[in-house]
Amino acid sequence: MKAKIRIARLLQYLLFFIPVKKNRIMFYANNRKGYVCNPSVLMESFWLKHPGEYELIWVTRFPETCTMRTGITVVRQRSLSYFKLFLRCGIFITNDMIDEALVKKRGQTFLTTWHGGGAYKKVGKETINEDETFAANFDKWYKRLDYFVSSCQACTDMYAEAFSLDRKIFLETGTPRNDIFFSKHPEIKKRVQDFYHISEQTKILLFAPSFQMTAPEKEQYDLRYLSETIDRLEEATKSNWIVLYRSHYFREETNESLDERILDGNSYYEMQDLLYTSDLLVTDFSSCIWDFALTGRPVFLLENRLKEYEQMDRGFFVPYDTWPYLKCKDIAALPDMAVKYRDEDFTTLYKQHFETMGSFEKGTACEQILHILEN
Repeated sequence: MKAKIRIARLLQYLLFFIPVKKNRIMFYANNRKGYVCNPSVLMESFWLKHPGEYELIWVTRFPETCTMRTGITVVRQRSLSYFKLFLRCGIFITNDMIDEALVKKRGQTFLTTWHGGGAYKKVGKETINEDETFAANFDKWYKRLDYFVSSCQACTDMYAEAFSLDRKIFLETGTPRNDIFFSKHPEIKKRVQDFYHISEQTKILLFAPSFQMTAPEKEQYDLRYLSETIDRLEEATKSNWIVLYRSHYFREETNESLDERILDGNSYYEMQDLLYTSDLLVTDFSSCIWDFALTGRPVFLLENRLKEYEQMDRGFFVPYDTWPYLKCKDIAALPDMAVKYRDEDFTTLYKQHFETMGSFEKGTACEQILHILEN
């Protein structure tokens, strides 16, 4: 692989004379299926605001999941077409690091939207378990950035240090994918309901454990307690409930359950739609808690892996005990807590937390970023 990367970079240097097309934009959501995450939201914004004015290219490792999108070119990452199109690319937008196989030249703009809100878990050189070899790569992955989208002041402060970046490159706009939480989108809810064949009256518990490097190959959660949670919620609310079980995209396992009310959350590619539609969120340390808090709905954190995560995995920038979310000792405690807090509105509590973190979320991230890139 390293030999192929060196060859690809050499060929780009030899073709440096090819001029950049300012209206060509490439978008890449790292290792994700479908049109998802912040790059997809920005791509959609360009497509709607400037129909036909920009050449929009979606880069993916899974082109078979990216079909039926008018006016968008889909290419496989590190294919011949990928490098050919990049040679004249004006703007490259990703939600993580910049591909080391790409050679940046004058006139090109690199932007990362990042892929998580807030600044809870450590990243970059601050991560506890990163070895020196891996840490040495951060410069070549991130130093070429022109812009880094920030969700809050804590993110700017922590990430600038973690990646040794100039604070001037941070766009303090909030997160593009979170703009949806500042207005009503009945079409999103209907899209999820239709996909899973869920009635309007059925309520949704989203179960989304985060990725943990020190965890076993598959997170082991007892589905029995999820079934019990549904039973308790249905009894208390006199409504139907289902669980969407969504593992981290690094895992992507399908969790088989004998309970037909526990559905595969990985089969629906866009996480943000699931957050927008769900009534409760259960996770451990996933940064989706930042996004879901914008709804004011209950967030439950499972603490059974907390000590291991703090001491052996990545650790936290923001002290865990300051997080304003409901904390369960383990999944066995979930049924009682889910029933107790199912109807609580945590908007005020979350708002105080956002103020402490210096949140930039206002529902105008796309508008602000487009304005910067257009100019």
